[in-house]
Amino acid sequence: MSALFKSPIDVSVQDPSGEIRTFRLSNEAWAGRSPDAPIPLRDPTVPPRVLSVLRASETEVWVRAEPQGPSLEVGDLKLREACIPVGVAIRVGESELRLLEKATEVETLPSFPSGVRPWMTKSTVGRELLWMTRRSAKTPLSVYLAGETGSGKEVLAQLIHSWSERASGQFVPLNCAALSLSLVESELFGHVKGAFTGAHQARPGALLQAHNGTLFLDEVGDLPADIQVKLLRFLENGEIRAVGSDHVSHANVRVICATHKPLKKLVEEGKFRRDLYYRLASVTLEIPALRHRPEDIAYLAETFARQMGKSLSRAALLRLQGYSWPGNVRELRHALERACALSSEFSSILSEAAFDFLITPESIAVEPALEWGVPVLKLDEMERYLLIKALKISGGNRTEAAKILGIARSTLFEMLKRHRITGPRKPLPTS
Repeated sequence: MSALFKSPIDVSVQDPSGEIRTFRLSNEAWAGRSPDAPIPLRDPTVPPRVLSVLRASETEVWVRAEPQGPSLEVGDLKLREACIPVGVAIRVGESELRLLEKATEVETLPSFPSGVRPWMTKSTVGRELLWMTRRSAKTPLSVYLAGETGSGKEVLAQLIHSWSERASGQFVPLNCAALSLSLVESELFGHVKGAFTGAHQARPGALLQAHNGTLFLDEVGDLPADIQVKLLRFLENGEIRAVGSDHVSHANVRVICATHKPLKKLVEEGKFRRDLYYRLASVTLEIPALRHRPEDIAYLAETFARQMGKSLSRAALLRLQGYSWPGNVRELRHALERACALSSEFSSILSEAAFDFLITPESIAVEPALEWGVPVLKLDEMERYLLIKALKISGGNRTEAAKILGIARSTLFEMLKRHRITGPRKPLPTS
């Protein structure tokens, strides 16, 4: 008999897209099969198969790569067959396999709709967010996405639309921060011909374009007060009055909004209507910053590097995980694009030196929680870090920076020259 389980076990296969498929193995899985008949581990509707299970127990799975397919990679070893203990990951081409002790919502990801960009994560908080997003999508409620710049708010908004019953309708994104005060009403509610200078023809606004679909209002906190009143009226009765028109039309729209500033704080400061906030934030989804998800930093960095034909050394991953990423996923992708573009075409592996450009006076914050972590820097890098930090604290004053570091001023200048650090000079104030 190929397997004998006291209870079923689960094997997860993560595709290059980031989607995780979970397959359950039990005694019944081999029912009617010969002992030598393997069980394919891949959705049979998605060829080709990745690999097959030969034997399994509660603690390990013996797998075999497909004859014409890529080999199994366990660390630096490439094998055709391997015994995988619980929790150990192997790679098969661009897919990853892992034996799970227990499959739950926290350990798997919801299936992403076809043709929609996934919000990629391997962290527990990221998976929890995706499942909450999926459940929220199935409701008719308005959703408020709170998160920092570059954290993937529009990606999640698109997923909400695609997972909802409105998926066949239009998804209309509108960045409120990019609209001028004179055009914001027109962009949202539309205008008739001749309503203002330059209105040579009538144009439907975003609300009417999103009829029976979803409107995504990014940076909704930047909406002027008078537009907030009109948006509230629309949310209450679906009423749309185009600029320059006496005619009232109606639309059935689900609104998803987002800000990088806390919307509730804007309410408390009197910059955003409280009643509108409660209508928009029926469901609030907090997107955790990338710096709080180190496993996602490594996962996303490796994914981006692989898409560009490169891989990352262990030291490079540690450096990336130690950076605060104020621009979140967008900044991480741009960093990988720069490092890959400037790297040698003869080397497929990016070292930590490829990311030296991240260590700048601007990237080193006074707040310790947002600084580079000490364990990710070499001694010469730590010296450079301390020099920049001292200059930042002293406002560029070399004498004061030397006192902060406890070294002679001449020594400081030698170190600055060695590390090629230049910058503004500020004299000590005279008493």
